[in-house]
Amino acid sequence: MSVVREATASDIEACAALAEARRAQYEPFEPIFWKRRPGSEAMSKAWFTHLLSQPEHVFLVAEWAGAPVGFLIASPVAPPPVYDAGRTAVIDDFCVEDAGMWPSVGQHLLREARTRLRARGIRQIVVISGEKDAEKKAFLESEKLSLASTWWTAPV
Repeated sequence: MSVVREATASDIEACAALAEARRAQYEPFEPIFWKRRPGSEAMSKAWFTHLLSQPEHVFLVAEWAGAPVGFLIASPVAPPPVYDAGRTAVIDDFCVEDAGMWPSVGQHLLREARTRLRARGIRQIVVISGEKDAEKKAFLESEKLSLASTWWTAPV
C-alpha cells in the first residue's frame, strides 16, 4: 500500500519526472494542445518548488517502498462570479507512475486531497484530465466525479 504525505523539496525531481512522462503520454493525443516545450521538465521543477512555499496549495506525494510513485497538486481558485459553486480547488497536476496505479495510488492521493481540502472549506474539486487518458477517466468516474466541461481545440 502506498503512503501519502505532504511533498517536500526532495520530491521535486521525481514529481517533475512523473509530470514529464504524462506530457509524453498526452502529446500524441493532441499534438498542438499538449505539445511539450523544450525545457518543460526544468520549468516544472521551478514551478513545483514555488508551490511548496504556497500554503494555500495542497501538494501531496504517494510513496511506495520509499520512492515517489504519484503526486497531486490542488490549487484553490475562485469560481466565475456567475456561478454559486463555492470555494473550488483545481487539480491539474495529478500523476501516477503507471496507469495501473490509478485505483490504488491515485485513489489514496485523491481521497487525502479531498479530506484536506474539505477541512479548508473547499466545496468542490475540478480535476483536469486528457480526453484520451482512458485509465484516468475510468478512475475519476469510479471516484464519483462527473464530467462538467469539455474543451475543443483546433489550429488557427
